[in-house]
Amino acid sequence: MSRGFVFGVEGLDKLFGEALKPPATIVIAGHPGAGKTTLASSICYYNAINGHKCFYVSLQEDKAKLYGNMRNLGLDLEALESKGLIKFAKFPLYSEVSEIANEISSAVSSEGFSVVVIDSVNPLLQAVKGDYGKRAWLQNYFYDLARVINGVVVLVAEFPFGKKRIELGAIEFVVDAMIILKHDIERGLLTRKIEIRKARGAPLHIAEMPFTIQQGKGLVVYVPPILEEIAREGPEISIPCEKLRSIMGDEAYLHKGMVLFIAYPPDARPLLYVPLLFGMIIANNLRAHVISYLYPPEIVKLLIYKSLGAFIERERVERLADKHIKVSGINPFTYSLCELLYKELEILSKESDIVVFHSVDIPYAMVRDKGEYLQQLYNQINYLKNMQKLVVRIASVTSEEMYNLNTAISDVVMRFELERKDSDLEYKLYVWRRGLAKPFILGTKDLMECICEITEKIKKLST
Repeated sequence: MSRGFVFGVEGLDKLFGEALKPPATIVIAGHPGAGKTTLASSICYYNAINGHKCFYVSLQEDKAKLYGNMRNLGLDLEALESKGLIKFAKFPLYSEVSEIANEISSAVSSEGFSVVVIDSVNPLLQAVKGDYGKRAWLQNYFYDLARVINGVVVLVAEFPFGKKRIELGAIEFVVDAMIILKHDIERGLLTRKIEIRKARGAPLHIAEMPFTIQQGKGLVVYVPPILEEIAREGPEISIPCEKLRSIMGDEAYLHKGMVLFIAYPPDARPLLYVPLLFGMIIANNLRAHVISYLYPPEIVKLLIYKSLGAFIERERVERLADKHIKVSGINPFTYSLCELLYKELEILSKESDIVVFHSVDIPYAMVRDKGEYLQQLYNQINYLKNMQKLVVRIASVTSEEMYNLNTAISDVVMRFELERKDSDLEYKLYVWRRGLAKPFILGTKDLMECICEITEKIKKLST
């Protein structure tokens, strides 16, 4: 039994699925390489899986190349073709428009297709350029085809370089959905966005969203999370330090789904926060994924070993770290902002309870549009909250603007500062939690007591 028609892309189906209520004609447009064929293939593939046979008509793409590219993205068109659910046909560019239309109509009537993809319509439109009668006939044919099959017709169209639209004529006004795939250059790096110019029958309150094309997944659209739909904060995570618990009282706890921001001076980076985090991970039997923008994984691991070396033998720390912590390194200057934030979602361990972003001051510094940065970061954090992750963001305070932005989106803030005491310099730690009127302060002595307590607990748990 067949089900309703889908885009095959979760974000688009969630927001604009109603636009595919048959009969429906949709246009997917954009510049070369924007992802048009990937989206068209997703519509063909997932509807075929749902019982709606798909006829993929190509005027440019080679079958073997298309099938190979889509297979890498997790769309096995060949497997569905072998089951009779997909048919591929390629017409030479010199074919008559009427001949192609007749072939499509013949296949539709004899084989019962309810999804037809034409990739792309540009050669057809070019063939009737200047002949307004034939052009009008072709536009009517596209529109009526959806009614004939009582299904979905997908028209793929390319923008010429330097232009942001293609002249489809009157059909632009009668199609049920118009989707524009855009890829721009940001700092010499690729950024992708999908624009919904029209979606009949669906509320259009979000017109533009970032997307990526991922190996094994295809096209992934990131819909801004709706706060009312964010999952409630998850299980409690205990803080394994009596001193912190005593001064924070009833607020001495964290939950999965919270955001913890740890800050320190750029020229005095204490490793004191590492035992605090490490102890919390071990004491609660959690798994953490660390993403560092500054160091490769091996250096991050060395810093973990070094921070605990005075208290616990290295072999034991290594064993615990290997069991509970995964480390990735990302150079943020190799990605545009959108690609960076969503690349992180892609690589994060599904089984992780805690996500630690190390040196978040670096990607902040690379972005010119701070409003755009906050928008994308806010959406990423809400994705992680909805996944029930405790989000830990660590940064050098390179500017008060950066510090204020991160504290504004955090539930707990820990800020290390240096202060002169007699002839020496010592750290003090400000701790603020959502719901508290003022921060608590721990001095160096309190911090060391806390670390000693934590490391003793780690020793007992790892024996």
